[in-house]
Amino acid sequence: MAETDKKNTVEKSVGDWPVLTENHWYSLAITSAVFTAIAVVAAFISIFGDGFDGEADVKMAQGLAPFGVALFAVVTFCTVAWRGSISTRQANQSESEGRAKLLQEGAKLLGETEKASHVSAGIATLGVLVAGPDKEYAFQAMNLLADFVEDHMGLDHTNRHRPQISGVMRTGEQNGVNTRREISFDCTDYNPGPDDDYETTYWHYIPGFESIRYKGGAFSLDDHYNLSELINISFNNVEIRGWSKLTLDDRFYRCRFSNCDIHEINSMIQLSKHNYYKYAFDRCDFSGCKIHTAELITKDLKKDRNYYVAGNPPMLVGMTDAVDWTEILLCEERKPGRGFY
Repeated sequence: MAETDKKNTVEKSVGDWPVLTENHWYSLAITSAVFTAIAVVAAFISIFGDGFDGEADVKMAQGLAPFGVALFAVVTFCTVAWRGSISTRQANQSESEGRAKLLQEGAKLLGETEKASHVSAGIATLGVLVAGPDKEYAFQAMNLLADFVEDHMGLDHTNRHRPQISGVMRTGEQNGVNTRREISFDCTDYNPGPDDDYETTYWHYIPGFESIRYKGGAFSLDDHYNLSELINISFNNVEIRGWSKLTLDDRFYRCRFSNCDIHEINSMIQLSKHNYYKYAFDRCDFSGCKIHTAELITKDLKKDRNYYVAGNPPMLVGMTDAVDWTEILLCEERKPGRGFY
């Protein structure tokens, strides 16, 4: 009860002006009413205390009347403000109760996994809270969705509800609501060799988590994101497919890059450490790629059809050595079409 009262009387600053709560308006209404009553009695005694003096008393009463009207106006104003505060509190309570019911209903529907339509309705219900102004309820809704992801998508992302959940959680992320949780998606316990095919488990980026780790499987292009800007994710033995403007750094451990546009290579240490260079790239475009390590130029990447477009070769950043890129990559007159793949 005390916590409820505290929430009801919480003050929100508006610039440098003090904010009056319901209790303040109640106190002002009582104080002004008492002061007005005292003033009226004092005026009555002052005017008629020595008896009725005809014209003189009438003039004095008329002179004091505007002040009396003003005092009654103050009492009325404070009373109306107090009643308005009560109405606002009741409205806020009603809204809070409505959000609590939405959260409860959303959680209930989300748990009915045997009925896909109920799960979809639950996600939509929680989405109302995620997109709403109340950050507390938005956070709780995001956590319920995160629980569903963790329970039903840990081994693959083929769940039919994944796109809907990703959209809702993306809205939450954009509104500044993050679960602050870490999550791992793991579909394999083995380390694939260079001649092994990657499992056809497809991962997607699901926002709203503090960090995400992917192991095994394939991570395909999602037009909603730029992979190089997703700094809260890491990959282990994952095939990265179809991404453009890709920056290679220590987020990638023994990964394979297929049909990607390699924009920049900051580090190859995770690949060179395991002698994994020649298997790392497949049909990738290195046009204009900024390479910060000279180790790459010792590898022949042509047999896996990696290339650059003529007139726009890669560049070694901070190095002056001349490089014959045709010894390392295919040189194409234009970006190959699908027949190339």
